[in-house]
Amino acid sequence: MTATALEWRRVTLDLGDFALRDVSLCLEAGEWLALVGPTGAGKTLLLEVAAGFRRPTAGTIRRGDRDVTAAPPEDRRLAYVPQDDLLFPHLDVHANLAFAVPRRTREARRSDLLEVAASLGIAHLLHRRPAAISGGEAQRVAIGRALLANPEVLLLDESTSALDGDTREIVGDFLETQRTRRSLSIVQITHDASEAERLADRVVTVAEGRIVTGSPAVPIPLTPAARRARAS
Repeated sequence: MTATALEWRRVTLDLGDFALRDVSLCLEAGEWLALVGPTGAGKTLLLEVAAGFRRPTAGTIRRGDRDVTAAPPEDRRLAYVPQDDLLFPHLDVHANLAFAVPRRTREARRSDLLEVAASLGIAHLLHRRPAAISGGEAQRVAIGRALLANPEVLLLDESTSALDGDTREIVGDFLETQRTRRSLSIVQITHDASEAERLADRVVTVAEGRIVTGSPAVPIPLTPAARRARAS
């Protein structure tokens, strides 16, 4: 039986003018799950509830066999990368990256930081502050910071939207290698259908606060990435 990395179990979040309604969704350990759907469908809310930034009105969030619905974000072993990178403006890129690394292991993981920065094409920016880099560069810094936190689950909210096509492909390939290397499970919100098809094992469509495809009741075909993985 495949282990579960993250589960939304009958989650409802009522915000008055909008609500997630009775959402059940499961992310398997090691899986890359893409969430697609129109703007305002509730995709970001699903990630915010999973990360612990919002408390559901009803239902539970589970990490493996743990109910983490009431757990603070720092106790969930998740890293969330929002579309707006939210870097610390008073710290340079190196300090932003290092911020995620526990202080006691920063020196030991210095080589990891430098490798991540090089792979994301931001090594030359380490001594710049966020105000002196582009939006796409800031997104790459935010992704690197999330990886260096050593999470078990990575939540990506359109976190490559500011990248050009070639750079987005490079970052996607890098994340794919990190998924294996770091034993990551990934949930990605994207409006790029080709990106979802190329990288994800499964694609789930969200509309009006509900799962409309990709649920157990409405199965969808495996993506090419999933078919390749199963064939290997």
